Amino acid sequence: MAQDAGELLRDTFGLPCIQELRPEALEPAIDTATSGEGARNVAVLFRLRPTSYTAGRRKDLDWIAAKPAAIENTSLSALHPGVRPAPTWPPVQLVTPVSCNPAQRAVLHDAMTQRLTVATGPPGTGKSQLVVNAVATAIAAGQSVLLASTNNAAVDEVHRRCAALGPGVLIRTGKRDVQKEHESAGLSALCAVPQPVRSVETRRLASAAADQHEAELTRAIAAKSTLEADLLRTGRARAAAEEQLGMDTAAVAAALGPRWAVRAAALSRARLLGEWRRRRFLAPARLTGTTVGICSRLAEMATLDRQWRELRVAISRAPADADFVEEIERSERALTEAARESVAGAAADRAGEGGSLIRTLAQSAAKGQPNWDAFTQAFPFVPGWAVTSLSARRFPTTARFDLVIIDEASQCSIPSVVPLLFRARRALVIGDAMQLPHISTITPRRDGGLRRKWRISREWLSARKLAPSRHSAFAACQQAADGSKLLDEHYRCHPEIIGVSNQLFYGGTLHILTDIEAPGRTAIGGSAIEWVDVVGSASRDHTGSWVNEDEIDTVLDRVEHLRASLPPDVTLGVVTPYRAQADRLRSRLRAYGTQVRVGTAHTFQGGERDVIVLSLVAAQNHPPKCFGWLDQQPELWNVAITRARSKLIVIGDQQLWEARGSVGGELARLARAKVTPHTGLDDDLASRLYAALRQRGHRFDIGVTHKGHSVDATFSVGDDDFCLLLDAGAPPGEIPSAHLRRMLRRQEILGPRSVRLPAWHLFDDSCPLLGELDRRR
Repeated sequence: MAQDAGELLRDTFGLPCIQELRPEALEPAIDTATSGEGARNVAVLFRLRPTSYTAGRRKDLDWIAAKPAAIENTSLSALHPGVRPAPTWPPVQLVTPVSCNPAQRAVLHDAMTQRLTVATGPPGTGKSQLVVNAVATAIAAGQSVLLASTNNAAVDEVHRRCAALGPGVLIRTGKRDVQKEHESAGLSALCAVPQPVRSVETRRLASAAADQHEAELTRAIAAKSTLEADLLRTGRARAAAEEQLGMDTAAVAAALGPRWAVRAAALSRARLLGEWRRRRFLAPARLTGTTVGICSRLAEMATLDRQWRELRVAISRAPADADFVEEIERSERALTEAARESVAGAAADRAGEGGSLIRTLAQSAAKGQPNWDAFTQAFPFVPGWAVTSLSARRFPTTARFDLVIIDEASQCSIPSVVPLLFRARRALVIGDAMQLPHISTITPRRDGGLRRKWRISREWLSARKLAPSRHSAFAACQQAADGSKLLDEHYRCHPEIIGVSNQLFYGGTLHILTDIEAPGRTAIGGSAIEWVDVVGSASRDHTGSWVNEDEIDTVLDRVEHLRASLPPDVTLGVVTPYRAQADRLRSRLRAYGTQVRVGTAHTFQGGERDVIVLSLVAAQNHPPKCFGWLDQQPELWNVAITRARSKLIVIGDQQLWEARGSVGGELARLARAKVTPHTGLDDDLASRLYAALRQRGHRFDIGVTHKGHSVDATFSVGDDDFCLLLDAGAPPGEIPSAHLRRMLRRQEILGPRSVRLPAWHLFDDSCPLLGELDRRR
């Protein structure tokens, strides 16, 4: 218990232990002579006076409790049992000023039409893009939007991104100093926005035209992807029929004549002299067996061959991949331009109507003097607001907003989001159960007392994930929404790094689309994941936390090497599970300034660095019970791993971790194995690919990596080297158009000498695409 209390004080509240915590030997009085801030081994009874914000939230919750009938018209009703099913809203035109993938568009659609929409956003999957597009869509539709989270950093980051939509589009507000500094400036900027050049109707038609082009393009991409899947399925079936007969269609035609298909179908049903006629017909082909069965198989093979030829004609008319890439770029530009004009124009239209009212509110905000009348009058003309959950009382009206967006909801407590949900008709809640959860301050005793007071059973709360001491706001909303939509495309981490996270925490559901050579990224040589084996010794410091001096020395050496060998703009981070190790490293690395950031995983959530050095501390002399808690913290591992954009260096006792059946053990084994990624192809396709490349005399290699991504093969044609992506079509459950878009994007990432080979080519005698490359030689 003492150890757990010490780690709680250290990791959660940032307090060291000045004295060793020993409940069985408490000090009789507080030692005030020893200098330093921290916990001491003494029991103290004290009464905590609520802060103004805590008291404000309590008043807010009491205010909501006094208005039960009003809940039905708010997004809070999604969490409220017994409320009749929520209405749906008519779809609106999606407005996407930043790139928007199919999964994000699906979330946007639901957010604009459903009472509660929940999205799971793993690291690097474009949560900020989703939020910006949600804000833009709501504002362009003439709706009001509130962006909120529990911490200022999360709100400020998304507010910064939304600022690109236009001055004053999203107003940052909060306590009085925030009102004086940010709210007044944002409102003043909104008043100064010039009136739009084009009318509302012109802007609407421009957005509609961009949407129409995107919809037509999506249909064309889906049609090609579906055609390719049909060709592959038909090619497989035709090949299976040929194998059963022991002859291919060309050999059958040569032996049985040009009308063999028609005759085989007719003879399979013939009764009058049927057996004799069939034997006579089949004799040139020397096919043995039951004649009715052979003719039936020939008829089936003929049908498949006809379907194959028809599909081949259809696919020849489909646009080429290069044409699709060009059209996708053109469509994204049109959508972005139309969206930016729509959002800026909508904000300017509102500001133009209520300019004097907005200026009056800006003046009161600059003085830090809340003016409810001015706020109420100006509110309809201000497109959006951004606050922390503690500042929800800035908007003292039920369902004032059309949409509330709650970011980083996994770190939000349930009580902190109730006031936000009560102030909006619809809610978009974004989080990730596999990142660090919220930390509850409600004790089990207090929890039990509240349940008894309100006569609510533990089982009832657990079934709905509404226990504030155990469940986050994200968990509660996910349960209420009957699941969440996954943002499934990753763009940030090196493929090898996010590949580990994808395998260990997301069941392989993420599509990795990181371009390691994109502008703004620095190339860092060597493996993306490196394990430095340090068999050190761990010891407790005066706070009760653990340090490993051997690992500290190794971290210092690695950091110094990285700083000397990499460009000065490369950012470095040092992460460790133990506060004492972080403190010791921070003091030793202080001279490097902001280039090297040091902290625990909790302090790094939401951040990223080009290189992360992860010091695990645990050693053979370290009692397993003192680091076994890490085995129960997959979220901590996930956050630590995915802070690294380009390189992850793990420092620890590799043998110790490999012996453990935990995330740490899996990471150690993966780092040691250096396994070449499997192609992911079934044996038939892999064998056919091997045979096709070998037949053409190419130098080739199956199942390798290129720019961090797994590719099915690399091969050479003359002096040119190519990498090959064999496309077997969309797997079950994946949208065909989304699948082909991702394949085209992967091809772009891999470079100009990459080839997408639709798998049906392997069932064509000429293998058209490989044949075309041969002709270029």
